[in-house]
Amino acid sequence: MNSGSFEHDLADVQSEMIAAALEYVDGRASDVYVYCTTEGGVFQYDPFFVVDGKVAERHKIAGIDTSIPRQRALVKYGNQQLLRLKDAAKKYDRPLPTQIKLHYVVADGSLDASYEYEMQYTNHSSLTAADIVQEWQSEISDSLVD
Repeated sequence: MNSGSFEHDLADVQSEMIAAALEYVDGRASDVYVYCTTEGGVFQYDPFFVVDGKVAERHKIAGIDTSIPRQRALVKYGNQQLLRLKDAAKKYDRPLPTQIKLHYVVADGSLDASYEYEMQYTNHSSLTAADIVQEWQSEISDSLVD
């Protein structure tokens, strides 16, 4: 990241995360969603998609290679981007978001992003990052049938 600001580095990381997810889904998605967490020292990148009007997790997309090695490569790349973001936050003395939610609309190229800086799940006795992703997927799924 040879840039002059945290915001530029953040935009670059987000772009890389979306590009990797788009490549993975091989043009089949109308929307790409990315959930990221850096909470508690755990870095997790978890993309999911809207394919044929339905929410589809990365291992449940028909017509593409969803093998474990390919999924691992995608997640590893996304996690590497989160580590780049951590380095940028340190470099520019900025707080690292504990949670990032991205929504990319393929048709018009628009990107919505939300960031949280407070703990989202590690301060709860039973809530996990997976629970947050599943809740978000349910919200998206419910909105598709309205």
